[in-house]
Amino acid sequence: MAVPQPGLIQPPADALAQRVLLLEQQLDVLDAAFAGGEPPAIEAASEALHQALMEAARVAGQPGQGPLTPELRERLGRARARAASQLAPVHRAALTFERTLQVLLPREQADTYGGLASGPGAQAIKAYR
Repeated sequence: MAVPQPGLIQPPADALAQRVLLLEQQLDVLDAAFAGGEPPAIEAASEALHQALMEAARVAGQPGQGPLTPELRERLGRARARAASQLAPVHRAALTFERTLQVLLPREQADTYGGLASGPGAQAIKAYR
């Protein structure tokens, strides 16, 4: 299928099928970017995927868009599962980054719960005792 051209009128189901194809292609690009490990490529692929998702949502919400065909429903389900599986490495990387920052930049002693007793929040905490 060809990527939709601006200004061309397409039947709603065909337009949505093309947007789903674009989503699938952008997920492939994001997979490749993750495999390459280059942050700029990952960010660019993520942004392109976001744009493809927004466009698919716009087309799906147009008047005259009937119910999804079983094929489109299945393809969207697979795309959703792929997107969810791509979140896992992102969350792991963010957690690793946060742990590294905690080792490199330990928090100061005043940044604990004990510091609340002398701070402006002390009155609020005492109200619940």
